[in-house]
Amino acid sequence: MPGNESSLISTENSESRDSIVKSRELDDLKNTFVALVSHELRTPLNLLAGYLDLSIQELEKDPKTAKKYLDIAEENIRKLTQVVQELTDFSRLQRGKEIEYIDPMTVEKAFIQTYNLIKPNLIRKEINLVVDFPDTVRRMEYDGESLLILFKNLLSNAAKFSPANGKVLVLGKILNDYLSITFHDWANPIPENKRETIFEDFRQLENFLTRRYEGMGLGLAVARRTARFLGGNIQLTIREDGNTFEIILPVAASR
Repeated sequence: MPGNESSLISTENSESRDSIVKSRELDDLKNTFVALVSHELRTPLNLLAGYLDLSIQELEKDPKTAKKYLDIAEENIRKLTQVVQELTDFSRLQRGKEIEYIDPMTVEKAFIQTYNLIKPNLIRKEINLVVDFPDTVRRMEYDGESLLILFKNLLSNAAKFSPANGKVLVLGKILNDYLSITFHDWANPIPENKRETIFEDFRQLENFLTRRYEGMGLGLAVARRTARFLGGNIQLTIREDGNTFEIILPVAASR
């Protein structure tokens, strides 16, 4: 029956084309990953080694200059730590590891820990952080590691893209059966064609070779996946004067 044979061949050809496209996409993703890791690690490692060497040379004859070099080295250690943490969070999710409530943590405690981590970035850019959590929100408990991933990525994202002397507003409230925590920034509104791709792995607003901002492009992807593992989501709303990222988690998932 020639008709059936033709249909079968057509289906096989279509599947073959799909397989080729997927293979190319995986190759592109792999190449992007290698390039990003190399780019993100090479620069701070080189600077770290150079400035540590300079600080040792200046330590006795000029302590102030040595301190300045050590401050630069410390900043590059922070960048390396951030890259490793992003990759660790990504790897955890890629393995499909189920979220276990081994160490439940309150929203308040998780946010304070996150603030202490992001505080140097906020101070450096003189960003005014305003947080308003009612007591009911403060006391809610979720998986601690997951809360830290959510808060760290959204707060650091707001700090990264906000202008100097800007503002970040974080609001928490209960809406029906869901906890809503919104992060309002006054950065440039995200272009329409980037509003979903920024949640994809290794995606950023700018090309990684020419971009102005550091990072692996994993933060928002990992955060949204974490929220979904908890039965919630992360939504993006664009305002005329900035962007609002909203974490939505089911109250029922709270421990």
